[in-house]
Amino acid sequence: MPPLTIPVHQFDNNFDNSQLVDTSVIKKIALVMVLLYIFLIPWGNAVWDGFIRIFGMGSLGLAALVVVTHGTHRKYSFFHLFLVMFGSWVMLTLLWSPDILTGKESASTIIQLIFISFVISLLIDTRDKIRLAYQSYVFGTCVGSGIIFYNYMNGIESKYWARYSIENYEPDGVGIMIAIAVPMAAYLTTQYKSVIFKVLNSIAIPICMFAIFLNATRTASIVAIFGIAYWLFTHRKASLRIKAVLLAFFVSSIVGVLAFAPEASVDRIFSSSKSISSGTLNGRTAIWSASFQQWEKSPIVGAGIGSIEQMLSGSHVEFNSAHNTYIQVLIELGIIGLLLYLLTLLSITYYLQKTPVNDKVFLISLLLLALVSQITMNTLYDKEMWFALTMLAIHAHIIGRYSQSNTPFSRS
Repeated sequence: MPPLTIPVHQFDNNFDNSQLVDTSVIKKIALVMVLLYIFLIPWGNAVWDGFIRIFGMGSLGLAALVVVTHGTHRKYSFFHLFLVMFGSWVMLTLLWSPDILTGKESASTIIQLIFISFVISLLIDTRDKIRLAYQSYVFGTCVGSGIIFYNYMNGIESKYWARYSIENYEPDGVGIMIAIAVPMAAYLTTQYKSVIFKVLNSIAIPICMFAIFLNATRTASIVAIFGIAYWLFTHRKASLRIKAVLLAFFVSSIVGVLAFAPEASVDRIFSSSKSISSGTLNGRTAIWSASFQQWEKSPIVGAGIGSIEQMLSGSHVEFNSAHNTYIQVLIELGIIGLLLYLLTLLSITYYLQKTPVNDKVFLISLLLLALVSQITMNTLYDKEMWFALTMLAIHAHIIGRYSQSNTPFSRS
């Protein structure tokens, strides 16, 4: 597709063609920077809180150079349109937010994540690059899982009892962050001719599941099932012998997870049904009830970005989050904000339906994982969730509209 903007040098008869090499190098460096950013999302802040931000800002700067030297492409979708509209509405609600300092910080985080989403969309624009993005995240998640294993082996628990996490990450968010990698790893097993990469991505699945059990995040253990279901789906046409091997691998992985995970973590994971049947969802229903009470004060435009803690305190509930992304958006940004956010999510399905079967089932599993996880958690400010949603939009749009073939990636 032709770029939206054409560099001036294309009309200059005296332009030195050697400059094209320099600009292509800039584009390659920008791509590497973005892939490093993606690789660091699941573990980078453990090195230093804010470490990932350095690579995010570097990606923004290099992306700006790419636009100047190469222009941009037209592989943007309704997702990006609604993303801009959502970001604009977030900024507008600052005008009536009762907590302007928190509001500015929250709005700044969202706008930065939207910019990063556009940077990823600019540079991840082919099937091969989509694979590289997924692979970077899966490898990064394996590193993050390794940190959790290390903490477990050395008895380093998180601030929540009998849970193992990654330093400078919220423990519940870590579970979701790892769960996102499960369907990605399963998808990658179908996209390589190389046996080595097939095996590496297959092994990544039980590694992630064990890390989720050590982290003891109940929502993550539930939504990870979407990834496991997709992984089983990818082998639906395999021979009986292959299916038997996979079944043995799957069963042994489950046994291994249950055998080596600490009893307290396993008990917490399997307490999910009790939490659901009790109707309290570990106290979340009380938070949601208070949120709706406060939302009624300003249903259309919301209370303003960053207002959730102050609004909940009005109902004598001391939390700084609604523990539900949709409710958080509703109370802070009103019906208008929630509608824009839902349109951003629903726009993915418009292109998703046009993708080949394997891509479609993968995208559905990843989308369901994202949608369901937001029911019990606020992921509005989480890099991993914005990355997943951005990749869903890129993958569905490029494969659904621009792919001329249903074959796997040509490069192994």
